Amino acid sequence: MSVALRRATVADAQVLAEHRAAVWAEVGDWSAEAMAAQTPVWADFARRTVADGTYVAWIAEERGEPIASGAILVHLAIPRPGSASERAGRVQSVYVVPAARRRGVARAVMEALLADARALQLIFLTLHPSEEARGLYTSMGFTPADELGLRLSEA
Repeated sequence: MSVALRRATVADAQVLAEHRAAVWAEVGDWSAEAMAAQTPVWADFARRTVADGTYVAWIAEERGEPIASGAILVHLAIPRPGSASERAGRVQSVYVVPAARRRGVARAVMEALLADARALQLIFLTLHPSEEARGLYTSMGFTPADELGLRLSEA
């Protein structure tokens, strides 16, 4: 069975939100109720940001059904020496349904996202991998970055 990749559109906002909820449910300790409440918020976010180009997403389909997705959140960045670009990106919510895992689908989604990142001339990409996905990302050239974070909300 072949998998078809396509650029996500505003019409895919609900799928992108559901896949993001699935990621959060798998890697965090979030209840089904919390994810059900958050999914409409993410769908609204996806509709707005896919439309304005700041959320560049791809959908993988098999037999016409979405089996995977992933996105880059494009954001402003201060230009660096050797680059006139003012944009960077953060890979978000790469998700593959369990039945389609270990078949190269996540890699195909990531290759599409990396091609977009290069075409958009992003300075760099960051991501927060799950332990299960870390090997995929390192095999694609991602390396540890020297950053710290501070959570400013209770959620």
